Order: sequence, then structure tokens, then C-alpha cells
Amino acid sequence: MNPLQENNKPWWRDGVLVFGRVSAYISVPVILASFLGKYLDEKRNTGNLFFFICIGISFFVTIYLIWKEMKIYKKKLDISSKIEEKFKEK
Repeated sequence: MNPLQENNKPWWRDGVLVFGRVSAYISVPVILASFLGKYLDEKRNTGNLFFFICIGISFFVTIYLIWKEMKIYKKKLDISSKIEEKFKEK
């Protein structure tokens, strides 16, 4: 029996999950950083200094999280393509 047929997931499921995660990785850090930056600026009366610092940090956090997610997704694709190649040979 083909292990790909045992898994009854729709073909689009993994792509939608990755899209949802990446969207969250973009929006959540920026939203949290903007609230934190505004709060710190109001508390310390520094204009927009902490706001821009927090947004910059969230940008790098977002890049790291997306890179990590794409690395995991690529590994899953490589494994599934190797499995498909084995069954095509038989």
C-alpha cells in the first residue's frame, strides 16, 4: 500500500498552513512591536524612538521566523518527493 494514499489530507492543506503561519509571522510581531513602542515612547517621552526600534527588531524577528518555517517546509517536500520516487521505481 502506498503511504501517500494512507494519508488522507487534501493536497492543498500544507500550503494553506504554511501561508497562515507566514501571515501570522508577519502581522503579529509588527502589531506587538507597534503597541510596545508606542507605550515606551509615551512613558519615557522620547518621540518615536522606541517605536522605530521595536519595529526594526520585529522586522528581523519576522525574517528569522519565515526562514525557519521555509526550511521546515522544504524538508517535508524533499521527504515526500523521495517517497514518490521510490514508488515510481517499483
